[in-house]
Amino acid sequence: MNAVNSFEIIYQDRPLVIQELSLSGRPMFVVPVAGKKPLVITTATGSEGQVFWTSIPEGQQALAASIGQLIEAHFQKNK
Repeated sequence: MNAVNSFEIIYQDRPLVIQELSLSGRPMFVVPVAGKKPLVITTATGSEGQVFWTSIPEGQQALAASIGQLIEAHFQKNK
């Protein structure tokens, strides 16, 4: 796993420093969570071809989806 870069997003009116990692060429994002272990999120493809954000391990999909949208917006803004 290689660290690619870090960037900041605003989530619930608070700044979060997101660390981007590359694992076998696949982007993963480490999200700090207050009082807990960091959350690792990435995109996955469903059985019908839809792309969605998911957590690793699974179980935090709602949070992964919320933060994933902010990550997408960050990259769109900085193209």
